[in-house]
Amino acid sequence: MIWAVLLTFIPAFTSSAQAPEGKELVFNGGFELVNKPPTTFDQLGRAEDWGTVTLGLAELFDRTASVKTVGIPENYYGKIEPFEGEHYAGFFSWKDDQRFNFEGDAQDPFKPGWNSYSEYPWVRLNEPLQEGHTYELGFHVALAQNSDRAISGIGAFFSPVELNYPNRGFLKERPQVVETDLLEARGQWVEVKGTFKADGGEKYLIIGTFPTAIFETKRIIEGADNQYAYFYLDQVSLKEVPGELMKK
Repeated sequence: MIWAVLLTFIPAFTSSAQAPEGKELVFNGGFELVNKPPTTFDQLGRAEDWGTVTLGLAELFDRTASVKTVGIPENYYGKIEPFEGEHYAGFFSWKDDQRFNFEGDAQDPFKPGWNSYSEYPWVRLNEPLQEGHTYELGFHVALAQNSDRAISGIGAFFSPVELNYPNRGFLKERPQVVETDLLEARGQWVEVKGTFKADGGEKYLIIGTFPTAIFETKRIIEGADNQYAYFYLDQVSLKEVPGELMKK
């Protein structure tokens, strides 16, 4: 399989790159089509055609929701306006889910929880990808203000089959597009973008953290931290790159 690694992210407010002309292959990439407004956490499935790969359930944010859960602009994880439109999604890219061990001694205050908890939003593509054709993927993420960790390894995997794993851990699939830099600017939309050649038959787009490509964490506060990185997600787009553009 031919796969591409995205070497750096593009700040959303300075990017001048334009997606190539062509058919949009991601339905509801801005999360604007909602079956029912979300009222609390874990309701990404209320955005049409979106779901999660593992038992870790992601969020859909809405202006009618509470600031204590999934409101816009203020919510449990921070405060941010949508990159575009009136909605966005959100997911834990990493969470070291240790628990206090109240039965242990002072030398061992924690016991393992899920460990390396992560969430993976997915969407079915409008049509399967064609073998040997080149595609460009772009999506916007923003590290939530209440995140005390920054991470690298945010990316996307295109699968020919629907994935459904009964766990909350990292995926072992290797992404076609991945961000290698640490994303540590909280409350700022940045664009992750890359091109790749399809094997053919890929029908599903999965976004999340892919340690199979690269994974690094960084504490971005002083002292104790909440040991998680939470990202807002908006404006997901996939288009085929015309052959003449790739030759330039």
